[in-house]
Amino acid sequence: MYKLGITGGIGSGKSTASDFFKEYNALIFNADKEAKKHLKKTSILQNKIIDAFGENVVENNKLSLKKLAEVAFSSKLEQEILNGLMWPEVFILVDKAMESAKKEKVKLFVLDAAMIFEGNFNHMLDRTLLISTRKNIRLTRALKRKNLHLEQIQNRMSLQMPESKKKEMSDYVIENNSSKENFNKKLLQFYNTLSI
Repeated sequence: MYKLGITGGIGSGKSTASDFFKEYNALIFNADKEAKKHLKKTSILQNKIIDAFGENVVENNKLSLKKLAEVAFSSKLEQEILNGLMWPEVFILVDKAMESAKKEKVKLFVLDAAMIFEGNFNHMLDRTLLISTRKNIRLTRALKRKNLHLEQIQNRMSLQMPESKKKEMSDYVIENNSSKENFNKKLLQFYNTLSI
């Protein structure tokens, strides 16, 4: 089973790339979505997060994911505290998903995660693909989703590892600054280089 990691900043096109690989029967593990799902059903983890951040993340005596996001993305330190609690859990989730994919004879396993390098997930993978997109395009795309304000998006961008450093660490980089058609062509070229 070939294990590919797709990373990139907010609005870069990671999900679009994952959807492309889904067409080629890849099993996609979206780290962000799976982490949220896991957090919602794991009360021990919720309590650890409430202990770490206090009442700022609580609403109606329960952990509020909206409030948690506001606090966690307010500074580097807050983000590191949350990552310290979440990453070991996500690591186990990824590992289990890989094991079950292997049993199901999946040929291509894709880990879609913004923080592959920050969380050291690259060591679990055969190859890493960075989707690199100009900042102004990323901002426009992220705003179109209408789930975050401009200030929140800019804040999240500033907390992510610099693109230049990600480029150095990635095995392969695809620029996604023009049409979806062009992006898909580049993804297909890349897919053809994988030894699956």
